[in-house]
Amino acid sequence: MNKIFNVKDRQEAFDFIVSVTKECSKIVSLVQVGSGAIGFRDERSDLDFVVAIDSDSSMLEVMDYMHKAISEKYNLVYFTQAESRHLQCYVIDNLLEIDIGYGAFEHAAALKPAFKVLYDNSGTVEEKMKQSREWMDKHIYGDKRKTDIELARNSVWVRLMHAAVAINRDNFFRAIGELEYVRKLYIDLLGDKYCLESTMNREIDRLPDIEKNAIKSTFINNESIASLWSSLENLTNLIYKELEGESIPVSKEMLFEYYKDIKRR
Repeated sequence: MNKIFNVKDRQEAFDFIVSVTKECSKIVSLVQVGSGAIGFRDERSDLDFVVAIDSDSSMLEVMDYMHKAISEKYNLVYFTQAESRHLQCYVIDNLLEIDIGYGAFEHAAALKPAFKVLYDNSGTVEEKMKQSREWMDKHIYGDKRKTDIELARNSVWVRLMHAAVAINRDNFFRAIGELEYVRKLYIDLLGDKYCLESTMNREIDRLPDIEKNAIKSTFINNESIASLWSSLENLTNLIYKELEGESIPVSKEMLFEYYKDIKRR
């Protein structure tokens, strides 16, 4: 079995990507994104890049060039290319992952807040990425929050009611499913507020401690009825607080009356 990659292996792969992109005349700039752009999170962090090319018409040619160069240099255990997203993912046989996105330098944009321009023959990429980041924080997260609020406003109360009924019926896994749905909605709203990616909780560890502790208060500690009710009640308080000022068909007060009525039966 091949050894797992170490920091030296990662640096060598990093240097190779930089050198091979500089050899291609159609590549204008190389940008490192993700945690590596501001200091790797740990020794197991992968490599993420954006390759800025001279024009969209060169896209497939450059992607093919990079694939050929990397596959000749390394033994790959996995490779995938999403042409519609202009994205390649490589996994070397030492399990180092290298993700590379592609785009014309004229449309350079930062999808993540962490990025570092490694070189730029045009002298324009960094400024374009800064401007795009400001726009994304304002529009993308703002628009996403509107969508997420609408979804939560129309569905959270009925999911919480279903969870209460499931707890009362001793349907443990049904209750867990309803609670997880609401928790996901809550985490999405927090991600929108703090401009963090909430898909698969990718950036949620960067939330302030007070928000992370609030999420933790909704976890199920054991299979007891008390733990399920505690999770349900905490989630109810938290998500209604996040939706404060929004018009919701069933109020928090009505939900708690519903919970009390179920507990009495």
